[in-house]
Amino acid sequence: MFSCCFWWFLIGALVGWLLNWLLCRFLTCRGSKCCNKPSSCCDNTPNTLLDSKPPETPAVKPLAPKAEAPKAKAPQTVAAKKPKTFVLDAAAAKAAGFKPKGANDLTVVEGIGPKISELFNNAGVSTFAQLAKQTVPQMQKVLDDAGARYKLAKPGTWAQQAALAAENKWAELKALQEKLTGGV
Repeated sequence: MFSCCFWWFLIGALVGWLLNWLLCRFLTCRGSKCCNKPSSCCDNTPNTLLDSKPPETPAVKPLAPKAEAPKAKAPQTVAAKKPKTFVLDAAAAKAAGFKPKGANDLTVVEGIGPKISELFNNAGVSTFAQLAKQTVPQMQKVLDDAGARYKLAKPGTWAQQAALAAENKWAELKALQEKLTGGV
C-alpha cells in the first residue's frame, strides 16, 4: 500500500514540475523569475544588473587655440550668500509659553511628539526650515513608512507651524495652535 502511494506522489511531483516548466517557458516567462533565469530569459530586454555595459564616452576633440580677445574690465565678484542660520529667540518663545529643548525642537509643533520628531530626524528633516518646506504627502510618507502606529497623526498644518517657528514668530504660532486640536 505504501509503495502505491509513493509512486503516485512521485508521478504527481514530476507532472507538476513539467507543467510548471512548460508554463514558464511558453506563457508567463516575460519578466518573471519562475524559470530560474534572469528576467530577460524570453524577451531579449537587457537585464540591468547582468547585461549593462559602462556608458561610452564620446571622443574628445582637442581644442584649437583661441585668439586672445582684448582684455575687458575684470568682472565684479558677487559675494556668495551664506545660508541663513536659525537663531532661536528663547525669550520670545518663553514669553509665548513654549519651552523648546533646542534651537530646532520639532516637538514645539503641535501634533509632533518625541517619536515623530525622531522619525523626521532620521528622514533628514531636523530643522524648522526643513519641515516648513515639506509637503503634506512627503510628511505623510514618513509617517506611513514608520507603520500603522503613526496613522492617527495629521500633518496638515505642521509646515505652517514650522515656518512660524523658523521665523521666531512665537506669538503667532501660539495663536494658531490655540485654534488647532492635535495639529489639525
